[in-house]
Amino acid sequence: MIYTEKITLSSIICDEDDKLTLWGLARLFQDIAGDQSDMLGVGFNNLKLQNKAWILTHVYYSILRLPSAGETLTLKTWAKPDNGLIAPRDYQLIDVNGNICATSASQWVVLDMVSRRVCRLNQIIDVYEKENINATIYEKLEKIKMPNDLYDLKHIDIPYSSIDHTRHVNNAEYIKWICDSIPEFSCSRHIYDANGLAHDNINRREIIEFEINYIKETKYGDPNVMIRQKYNSNNELYFQIMNSNGISVNARIITQTT
Repeated sequence: MIYTEKITLSSIICDEDDKLTLWGLARLFQDIAGDQSDMLGVGFNNLKLQNKAWILTHVYYSILRLPSAGETLTLKTWAKPDNGLIAPRDYQLIDVNGNICATSASQWVVLDMVSRRVCRLNQIIDVYEKENINATIYEKLEKIKMPNDLYDLKHIDIPYSSIDHTRHVNNAEYIKWICDSIPEFSCSRHIYDANGLAHDNINRREIIEFEINYIKETKYGDPNVMIRQKYNSNNELYFQIMNSNGISVNARIITQTT
C-alpha cells in the first residue's frame, strides 16, 4: 500500500535561501514512515508497549531538486517485501507539477529495547500489503565499502536537542553534523569573509546522492564523538562518526559543482 501526504514546506527545515536541507528531507521521510506505521498499528507508541522500537539501519537519498519553503509537496512511502528481519521502505518527494524532487530507499529493523536484539517481523507485525516498487536505482541496499585512510576531522559535543524519543541521537542529526562539516558546499549558497559579509559561492557543490549506514547508537553525554573524513575524488566523499563504542555511522556522498 502506497501512503500519501500533502504538505506545505516549512522554513524551519530550510536553509538561509529557503531551500530544503538534506537533514530536513530526512525528517520528512522519517515522519511519513511513522505516520503510516501508526495507521497500520505498528507505530512508536504501539511498539513501546512491547518494549520495542523501529530502528533505521541504512538509507540512501537521490536528490534531483531541493524545493523551497512554501511549496506544496506530496510525500509518498511504501513498505517493500521483507526478509523476516529487515523491513525495506522507499519514498518519493513530488512537487505540485508532478516532478520528483527526491527519492529514498531505507532499511529498518524492530529492536527489543531490553535484550537489544533484532526481532522477527512476523512476531510483531500483522500481514499488510507491500509494494514491489523501487523508488531509487536500488532494489536493496548493500553495506557501504569504506576506505581505510580516513582522518579525524573534528570532535562533536552532542547537544541535548539531538536526542529523540529512543533516547539516542536522531538519525537526521548525523546527517546535519556531516553536512555542517563540509563548509564549501554544505547547504550554503554563500561564503563569508572575516567581517561576516556574504559573497556568492561560485564553486559551490551540491549533494546529489547521500547514503548512510547506522551501526551503533550514540547517546547524550558521550565524550568521544569524532567525525572522520576522506575525499575519494572531486565528487565523492566518505564520512565516519565514531563514539565510545566504536563506529556509529558510515556515510558516502556524491556531489556536483553548480
